Amino acid sequence: MKWRDVVLNALHRYGQRHGTRAIDRPTFLSEELQPMTVEAGSFGKTPGQTVSRILQELRDERLVEFLSNGKYLLLDTQLQVEAEDLPDEAIDIAIKQGKLRVGDIVTEDVTVLARRRKSQDRLRALALDNYERRCAFCDVKEQGFLRAAHIARWADDLENRANLHNVVSMCLIHDALFEQGYFTLADDASVLIKVVASKTLAVVLKRHTKFQPPKAFHPAPQFLRQHRERINFQWNAFVLR
Repeated sequence: MKWRDVVLNALHRYGQRHGTRAIDRPTFLSEELQPMTVEAGSFGKTPGQTVSRILQELRDERLVEFLSNGKYLLLDTQLQVEAEDLPDEAIDIAIKQGKLRVGDIVTEDVTVLARRRKSQDRLRALALDNYERRCAFCDVKEQGFLRAAHIARWADDLENRANLHNVVSMCLIHDALFEQGYFTLADDASVLIKVVASKTLAVVLKRHTKFQPPKAFHPAPQFLRQHRERINFQWNAFVLR
């Protein structure tokens, strides 16, 4: 068996044995070096160096990430947020890689609910930071008025709840207007504004709604299309801003 597959198998064994995706390197080597050597059929003098090289290659492939506490985070599959307590750093890495999954199981378990809340707090922090901690459509920067708003709604798209391409920083006003379908975005993120009779809404929509692109995670067209479908978007009812 190839060393790459051997190391991945050993990482999974460690994770199952210890109930964690955060791999402590010294413990991992002490428990798995000999089994890995046997599995690989390699009995050279420096198997530890070989494992280190493979771990670096897995990092390059973004299947393993290095945490500041000296541990490795295994990310070759999605990380289920309810499964274990993880530090903010690990949750942030998983979110940025699109590897964090938030479940849909109804529960009153205090531990599970706390883990979900922690992941939601980290998602909000990353989403707001992605938009320079301001509303993506106006000049509101007051943190208490900002939300991490989902394009494809939380309840509608389980797999993309923690996808930063599906989350936009919005003030409470624009969040409500977006949710109710008073404006939306084209695939290229051009703003499309609904024609309304209300002078107040018209002022907000026309004068104070201009999309300001994020630093890294741009709204994905697939989610924008879901939003337009949900609000029953009709081109003749909207104007390009």
